[in-house]
Amino acid sequence: MKYLAALMLLFPVWLTGQTCEGNLGDNIFEEGDFGSSSSNVLLSNPGIAPGYAYITNPPPGDGFYTITNNTGVWSGLYPTWLAIGDNSSDPNGYMMVVNASFETGLFYDQEIDNLCENTQYEFSADIINLVAVGVTDHIEPNVTFLIDGMAQFSTGDIPHTAQWQTYGFTFSTEPGQTSLRLSLRNNAPGGIGNDLALDNISFRTCGDSASILPEEPANICVDGQPLTLFATVTGSQYDTPAYQWQFSPNGIDNWMDLPGANDSTYIHDILIIGEYYYRFQLANGPINLMNEKCRINSNIKLVNVRPTEYFVTDTICAGSTYEVGFSSYTESGMFVDSLINTYGCDSIIYTDLTVLPDPGIAVELGITPPSCFNVADGSIEELNINNGSPPYDLLWNNGQLGTTS
Repeated sequence: MKYLAALMLLFPVWLTGQTCEGNLGDNIFEEGDFGSSSSNVLLSNPGIAPGYAYITNPPPGDGFYTITNNTGVWSGLYPTWLAIGDNSSDPNGYMMVVNASFETGLFYDQEIDNLCENTQYEFSADIINLVAVGVTDHIEPNVTFLIDGMAQFSTGDIPHTAQWQTYGFTFSTEPGQTSLRLSLRNNAPGGIGNDLALDNISFRTCGDSASILPEEPANICVDGQPLTLFATVTGSQYDTPAYQWQFSPNGIDNWMDLPGANDSTYIHDILIIGEYYYRFQLANGPINLMNEKCRINSNIKLVNVRPTEYFVTDTICAGSTYEVGFSSYTESGMFVDSLINTYGCDSIIYTDLTVLPDPGIAVELGITPPSCFNVADGSIEELNINNGSPPYDLLWNNGQLGTTS
């Protein structure tokens, strides 16, 4: 799922509606970000907008839509429309651009199945009014979110602020309900205005608050003890909480279930230098835990396994002092020091130090005294620097730094 960040217009994103107060699961509706491609327009009709016609030569007219990654490169972009990319960090990420029909009706409709009954979900989408700021006498978009054809939430008029906004709401499936239809309906008439872009349609499980505390990264030593991670759950949705701990190589994607890790605690016992990312997924009971569309995610916990040996190579000039912990060195050599690092690990630092003789760097200056007392027409000019290699940094007595080649 693409992150909520504007590409070409770095605007803030607002969240409007009755949204999830606990933790969310992964986005069940993976197609909701419309994908990504270097082609400016998706050439095949995705067939997701009942009553609307798909167009591959934008801009779309009333009653048409297109999937594009940037309105700014369209040759015929309407002068009142924003030139923007989609609402993600992907420069080729697609968004849906809709020029509303003259008649109100659905402009997005998809079915989702294999859900869990009696489970809370959040349905949200990013929407932007495509009309530029300052343009007057244009109709503002107004969108209703529907579940199985029943209106659940409306955005109200979406102002033309040149800002993406995230609209959404939460609801619970009924007993025995395992599938539903998600729809978006245009409530405003077409004509002058009522033009919008849509991105990051998201449908996620919404549950209790699930955390691995403290949230800050944990640091342990390579020769230390294993670390126990604790799952903390706050709320009343899950009377029989079921856990699945997961691991990711980067903390972003490729999350993998850890076999047999189904307790409220997990022991990290890998004492090899590196970064280790964990989270746990939570569901109400073991059966729901088996269905990825019923799980929520905790925060991500980073465990750093820190080294106890450090190798440093450095150079100083003769007459200078190099300090390691409580040791001070003024001569070339290989030195070994033992101390406790900032993470509390007993550490050994191996320092390969080279002391260079002072080359006797000398600066030749051209000095022009002031013509009179309190007259600022004097100058000091660097004419030549001997026994050194450029570039140089010159620090004058007034603290100003100059650079010369």
